[in-house]
Amino acid sequence: MNAVAEIEAAIERLSPKQVEELANWLELHRTRRSSNLPVEEWLARSRGAARAGVTTSEVLALTRGDE
Repeated sequence: MNAVAEIEAAIERLSPKQVEELANWLELHRTRRSSNLPVEEWLARSRGAARAGVTTSEVLALTRGDE
């Protein structure tokens, strides 16, 4: 059985109130997912947000998860 079929089967067992709660959550989830900023807009908003004195190497280390 695949994940979608399992989800559909689980939804069939929900009460009407639970279905409504799920529908509200799903709509919120879809809205959040579709509102992701394009890379260019994100970069424009982020430009200049780093603390003074932070080097490019330090920023890159943070993005890689280096300690």
